[in-house]
Amino acid sequence: MTARTICWIDSLVPSWLLHDSGYRNALQQHLVDRITAQGYEPAGPVRILQGDTPVPPPVGMILLRAECVVEEFDVEVGEG
Repeated sequence: MTARTICWIDSLVPSWLLHDSGYRNALQQHLVDRITAQGYEPAGPVRILQGDTPVPPPVGMILLRAECVVEEFDVEVGEG
């Protein structure tokens, strides 16, 4: 049986980094590295979104969220 889980990283950064492709690539790679280090493989592309927060970020800042779906495999061991 497999289960899909969303893994993510939040990053509070200056708002201009939203459009910086180098930072976005580094954030995506960091998430993939963390997922891989935990023994999982990404099951889809890494997406960069504007994060939701109950408290607004400081002026000139933005909360970015990198997220990716991973599949977890549950191995059932039968008796016998």
